[in-house]
This record gives sequence, structure tokens and C-alpha cells, in this order.
Amino acid sequence: MTMGAPSADSDSVHSAEPTTRAMRKRADRVRLIEHTAARLFAEYGYEATNFEAIGAALDMRGSSLYYYFPSKEELFLRCMEHAAAEVFPRLRVIAESVGAPLDRLRAMFREEAVITLVEYPEFIPLFLKVQVPVDSLEQRRDELRREQTAIFRRVVDELVTAPQAIPADRLHVTLNLALGGLALIGEWFKPGSDLGVEEFADQVSQTLIRMFVADGG
Repeated sequence: MTMGAPSADSDSVHSAEPTTRAMRKRADRVRLIEHTAARLFAEYGYEATNFEAIGAALDMRGSSLYYYFPSKEELFLRCMEHAAAEVFPRLRVIAESVGAPLDRLRAMFREEAVITLVEYPEFIPLFLKVQVPVDSLEQRRDELRREQTAIFRRVVDELVTAPQAIPADRLHVTLNLALGGLALIGEWFKPGSDLGVEEFADQVSQTLIRMFVADGG
């Protein structure tokens, strides 16, 4: 078989490959920057963390980060929004699944525990304890926290008709207590202990769900 001139379709396929690889490489670099920045924001605070510090942790020049993010404010915002964009859909899948509301709520607590301890430990402090002197970031953070709470609340509201659940007027307060406890488990869970993350998440979720049962059992 003789080799003819490459077709237009062949050209388009081969020319697309480097672009796809470049996009994938850029996405991986952005993710690494976000994880590193989130860790430094949590450790040193918003004001004490700058592009130079983040770049040094990544073995990059701080000025190189402007190629990915126009400002520290935008980087902080992207850290929060990307974490929420990956976590919230997972919680919604459980919330909207088939099953008793107590079972779904327990599964959501377990998922949140695993996310907090394993997948996004660097990002949790951004939503809780990092002081941010930027009104627009504070506002967006409050919106994201309310959105997360609303996902849980839709399931909790189904407990109003569940005979074994606590009285309706205590449900939302109890949910806030449960979510507050979940947010802090990264502060006192000891990695490498006899109890692994999966077993720990099981215990946490089972303990929290008892708060919603009238007899506590």
C-alpha cells in the first residue's frame, strides 16, 4: 500500500493530541497549585500567604502563578469553588438516592468524614477558620456553606414524618451541631492509629445519626 498525503481528518486528530495533553497538564498543575495554596492558607492565614510563598512550596517562581491565577483573591476563590464543585454533587447523589432518610443521612455523614480526612483535608479550613479580609470572598464562602447545609437539610426535613426521629423543632439545630462536629474531625483524628479512616468514618456517622433518633439508640 502506498503512502498518500495525510487527510484533513488525520491532521485534525494529530493536531488535537498535543492540545489535549497540554490542557491535561495545565489542569494537573492548577490542581497542584490549589492544593498547595489551600494548605498554606490554612497554616499561615490569608494575609501571610502570598504567591512567593506558594511558588516556593511548589519549586516555582511566585510570578509564574500569575499565568494561572490573576490574583491571590482569585486563587482563594477557586480553591473553595473547585472543592465545592467536586464534593457537593457527591452529597446530592446520596441525598437523592432511594432509602430511608436516616440511612441516607448517615451515608452523607460518612461521605463527608472521608472527604474531610482523605480527599480534601487542605480545603476544609478555608471554609471554617481562615480569616479573610475580603468582603466578596466572605460572601461567597457563606453562600457555599449555606449550599452545603441545604443539601443535608433536604434529607433532614424528611425526618419530620419519621416516627423514630427527634421532634421537628430540634432537627435543624441538631444538624448544625452534627456538621460542626464533622468539620473538626481533622483536628483530632490521628492517621496511622489502629482505627483506619474507613472504620473511623463509620463510627463517626453512626454516632452522629443517633443524635437524630428520639431514644438516642
